[in-house]
Amino acid sequence: MKLKELIRDIPVRRVINFNNVEIAGLAYDSRKVRPNFLFAAIPGTQKDGHAYIHDAIDRGVSAVLMQRKDIVIPSTVAGLVVDNTRQTLAQLAAVFFGHPSKRLQVTGITGTKGKTTTAYLLQALHQQAGENCGLISTINYQIGKRAITSSNTTPESLDLQEMMAEIERSDCRSVVMEVSSHGSDQGRIAEIHFDTGLLTNVASHEHLDYHGTFKNYLQAKIKFFSQYLVSSEKKNKVAVINLDEPVARHFLSALAGKDVRVVTCGKSGKAQVRLVSFNLDRKGNNLKVMIDGQQQEFFSPLLGLGNVYNALLTIAYGWARNFHLDIIRAALSKQVSVPGRFEIVDAKQPFSVVVDYAHTADSLKSLLLSVRALRPERIIVVFGCGGDRDRSKRPLMGAVAARLADLVIITSDNPRSENPLQIIQDIMKGISFLRRRRCVAIVDRREAIRQAISFARPGDFVAIAGKGHETYQIFQKTVIPFDDRVEVRKALEDLALKTGREKE
Repeated sequence: MKLKELIRDIPVRRVINFNNVEIAGLAYDSRKVRPNFLFAAIPGTQKDGHAYIHDAIDRGVSAVLMQRKDIVIPSTVAGLVVDNTRQTLAQLAAVFFGHPSKRLQVTGITGTKGKTTTAYLLQALHQQAGENCGLISTINYQIGKRAITSSNTTPESLDLQEMMAEIERSDCRSVVMEVSSHGSDQGRIAEIHFDTGLLTNVASHEHLDYHGTFKNYLQAKIKFFSQYLVSSEKKNKVAVINLDEPVARHFLSALAGKDVRVVTCGKSGKAQVRLVSFNLDRKGNNLKVMIDGQQQEFFSPLLGLGNVYNALLTIAYGWARNFHLDIIRAALSKQVSVPGRFEIVDAKQPFSVVVDYAHTADSLKSLLLSVRALRPERIIVVFGCGGDRDRSKRPLMGAVAARLADLVIITSDNPRSENPLQIIQDIMKGISFLRRRRCVAIVDRREAIRQAISFARPGDFVAIAGKGHETYQIFQKTVIPFDDRVEVRKALEDLALKTGREKE
């Protein structure tokens, strides 16, 4: 694509060395630059892309997008000076890839918890209806039959547009994606034309290391609806809102009078898709839901209280988008495998083990209440808190664990640059003196998991929380392979061998 065509409708403050060259591709990482690419210098929270402009030039770029006008570039390279390179990159990427989201049915899911599982359920719903559906999630990006391990919950705008174009080429009519607060706040989803937006929930202690305050975090979530969904060029736009959330009124207010149909769900009597009752057991969740004045029954094999609402959101979405109720039932009843989300590890042991991504006080509470609803003899929980992240949630998680579990093992969870012992001490501050009797600190996460498995007795439930699908641990600047599910299986194998030897 010629540079002039690429920037035709893009506001550029100043052009340096203009030459209507052919642009072969776009990049914001200088290491991914190829000859005749346009390089976008994006100021980040840790690194500034302007520092890599000359590296990109050495690799053969034809044009540079930048905010600073004091950088000297060769006369052979075109310079485009704009007010906001991240925002402009989103516009350029949409033009370069031909605005694929205008032709796909795009659904965005935002919230603190439940985004990933709900995204998997909505993809299953579309597939049950006979549609190929792309997926952009915290765990992976599914493009046709190809799956790529994800790097961000919501990728950068350039990566999003490229994925959308590839999803369209893969004969997909629709795509379901998670929308993080970072993705909304930083404009990564700019130029994506959404058909539907869903709100799962909003917890008070999440990403405060980035947003600073809960108010800022909430506003980032609202922005997805009030700005990105509202400004979409799609017709018949829909917002599905969990009405049981205390902050739901803020979302409803932001959408009032807008060209968006609002569909509400929840236990509230005002909800259009109302949860009448539900029953949890070890086979799954049974839901009774009132829709259009008639009570309907649904079953999902996904365990846990959180999955009751994930299923309810799926039902509300399906109803709002005119899926037949039988198709919704069939999609929900299938065993959708969501890695690291209430994932049961079964090696025929006489107790249960679940691995879950719960890494906030609210999500840990939901996990432990879900386990408690299955009536185990005892609950043993293993968890930690990430380093270089919001410290205020650490004592809150400690308090929740000590209150709801019978035995608490506090350990490491991506300590990064922090001392793991200090993180554990921060967690312990939330645990009362009397409840500390049931708590133990084991810094080594592998050993913590092994000890939890060794402590378990028949009928117990062991919950390994915090990392879920993650396959690594971060210490300082070193990333080492580590998977809770693998470690659980190893511990169970060792226990089985030990038990077998003792019987002999």
